[in-house]
Amino acid sequence: MLNKLNLLRDKIDILDIKLLDILSKRLELVKKIGLIKNKYGLPIYVPEREKYIISLRKKEAKKKGISPNFIKDILYRIINESYFYEKTKKFKKIKPNFTEILIISHNKKISYLFKKMLTITGYNIKYIKEKNLNLNNINYLFKNIGMIILDISKSFFEKFVNKLFLLPKNCILIDLSPIKEISITKILKIYKGPVLGLYYFFDYQKNFLFKESIIYCYGRKKKYYLWFLKQIEIWGLKIEYMNLIEHDQYVFFIESLKYFFTLIYSTFLIKTKISFNKILTLYKPISYLNVFILKNFFLKNPELYINLITDSKNNIENIQKHLDYINNLSFLINEKKRIKIINIFNKINNLLINSK
Repeated sequence: MLNKLNLLRDKIDILDIKLLDILSKRLELVKKIGLIKNKYGLPIYVPEREKYIISLRKKEAKKKGISPNFIKDILYRIINESYFYEKTKKFKKIKPNFTEILIISHNKKISYLFKKMLTITGYNIKYIKEKNLNLNNINYLFKNIGMIILDISKSFFEKFVNKLFLLPKNCILIDLSPIKEISITKILKIYKGPVLGLYYFFDYQKNFLFKESIIYCYGRKKKYYLWFLKQIEIWGLKIEYMNLIEHDQYVFFIESLKYFFTLIYSTFLIKTKISFNKILTLYKPISYLNVFILKNFFLKNPELYINLITDSKNNIENIQKHLDYINNLSFLINEKKRIKIINIFNKINNLLINSK
């Protein structure tokens, strides 16, 4: 019996080695694809191609009696690893002769990531923290720049915005603030050049941006910066256009509301003296996601998160609506209105099914 078992295990070992050889050859082909994409300025991530591959291989797996979801999981791991192999040392530079890009930062890591990606792509970057800027002597910074990226605090923005008229003609201004209806509106009143709003929905601690999403909003003179959106796509980002109002609505539901309820949840934990460590022990693996949110919320400068919650008048009104919903649900629970509660669950379930 042991001899038969060992014989079968030996055959599996041989197949594992062959599998590694196949993966190695696949990754070598992926590197060659990366060089071609870099030469012609093609994006690393092509969602249609990935979706097609996954769908096709799932059908083939089913014919062979293999779980389609098993193959789907394996292929996602292989494809994600492939993106790193496909990446070359440099991305194609859309504007080879572009002048200097100035990044002003409130010590946020998203600024470092933009600096890193632009530098890898071959652009000339000047990076400065807002705390090191003297607003009374700022003209020298603006000299000969072709783009300025602003990732600054609310308090600094209120002072800095009045200096934007000093920017060179047709210098591209990129605003990374979360509430566009406030920032872009103020910028457009003072600066007459091209303005683009960007906001990110990804972990900015990542090294690269494959498959991540970024929203863009047109401010003014979009013909001057359409190339930059193309450059972002080459990095592997998915870009999504929204107008200013729509942008702020989605930021509220994705960011502001999340942080508001994180604050409520954490405050409730403190008041009830529940052990946070015990929650982590009992609540894995979902707890890792909650820990990530909590650490980003409480272990960093709270100003950004507080601004996300309170800056927009619409946010405050929407939060009040959510509190009304909570009170209504609390009433239904207290009154044991089971049928009405079940109906709410069913509506949510239908929404999730239809959104697949």
